[in-house]
Amino acid sequence: MKVKAPGRINIIGEHTDYNDGYVLPFAVSKFVELKLEYSDKFLIYSKNLNEIIEINEIKKTNSWADYIIGVIYVMTKKGYDIPPLRIDLDSTIPIGAGLSSSAALEVAASYGISEFLNLNIPKIEIVKISREAEVDFVGVRCGIMDQFASTFGKKDHAIFLDTLTLKYEYIPLKLREYEIFVIDSNVKHELSSSEYNKRREECEAVLKTLHKKSFRQVSFDDLRKLDGILLKRAKHVLEENERVLKVKKSLEINDFKMVGKLLYESHQSLRDLYEVSCEETDYIVDYLRENEGVLGARMVGGGFGGGVIVLGNRGSLEKIKDDLKEKYYEKFSKIPEFYSLETSDGVSIIL
Repeated sequence: MKVKAPGRINIIGEHTDYNDGYVLPFAVSKFVELKLEYSDKFLIYSKNLNEIIEINEIKKTNSWADYIIGVIYVMTKKGYDIPPLRIDLDSTIPIGAGLSSSAALEVAASYGISEFLNLNIPKIEIVKISREAEVDFVGVRCGIMDQFASTFGKKDHAIFLDTLTLKYEYIPLKLREYEIFVIDSNVKHELSSSEYNKRREECEAVLKTLHKKSFRQVSFDDLRKLDGILLKRAKHVLEENERVLKVKKSLEINDFKMVGKLLYESHQSLRDLYEVSCEETDYIVDYLRENEGVLGARMVGGGFGGGVIVLGNRGSLEKIKDDLKEKYYEKFSKIPEFYSLETSDGVSIIL
C-alpha cells in the first residue's frame, strides 16, 4: 500500500497554535509518500537519503526515522498492535523551508499504518497521534496546526482552525491574478529548536502571571499587568489572532491587498515582539517591500531561518528571483530557493 501526505504553509497565525489561537494554513502540493508492507523486522528506508534504519525495539534513534518510530510508539501506547513493517519513504517537500515536512511524515505514517492494518482510526485521531509523536517522542513541543492541515487539507481552500476547540472551516482561496510562493533562506540557526521551546515557556509564564488557564482568556486589558519579555510575547499572540480574523474576512471578499498588508504586520510583530526572526529573513522581507509586484510577506515557521511566505501579483516570482538571488548571495554567501505553491487535498491512499 502507498499513501501520501502534503506539506503545508500557514498564511497567517504564527506561534498562535500552541497558544489556543487561530491559524489559517493550507495544504500544498508537495508530498511525503510512504510504501508499507509486512516484514520480519521494522525497516525504514529513505529514498531521498538512500539510508535504511533497522530497529529491533521502539526507541529513539536521533535520526529522521524518529518521526515514523514516534508514530509507532504512540499507536502501541494507545493499545494498537503494530507488527513489524517495512516503510519506504520518498518526499518532494523541501526540509527547513517552513513547509512542515516532519508533520507530513507523521501524518503519512499514522494514516498509512491505520489503513494498511485496517485499524479505521478517525482522521482527527490521526492528527492527535501525529502531534503526540512529535511532542512526546521527538521532543518538539509543537502545536497541532501542521498535522491538522496535512490531514484535513482541501484543494483551492485554506483552513481556518480554532486550535482551542479544533473547530474549523474551509475558506476558498481564489488566487486568480495572484500567487503565493515561499523563499527558503537556506539558513537554519542553531537557536531554532531551543528558542522555540523557550517561547512556549514564556507564554506559559504569561498565563501563570495572569492566573489564566488559556490565552483565549487573556484580553488586551491584561497586558497592563505585564512588562518586559512577557508583555512582548503576549502582545504578539493577541494581535496575531486579530490578524488571522482580519485575513479570513479579507479572503472571503477577495481583498488581497489587505491580506498583504497584514502579512507585513505579522512579520514586524514576529521580528520585534516575538523575536523569532533573523537577519536573513528580515533582509528578504525588506527587499520584497521595495518591489511593487509584491503585496505582502513574512517569515513563516518556527523562526531563526527557514522560509518567507510571499503574496504577489502573478508573475512576480519570476521578476524578482534572479535579482534577489544575486543580492542575497552578495550579502550572505548563500543562494535562496524559491518554491511556487499550489493547494492540495489532505492525506490519502494512492495505491
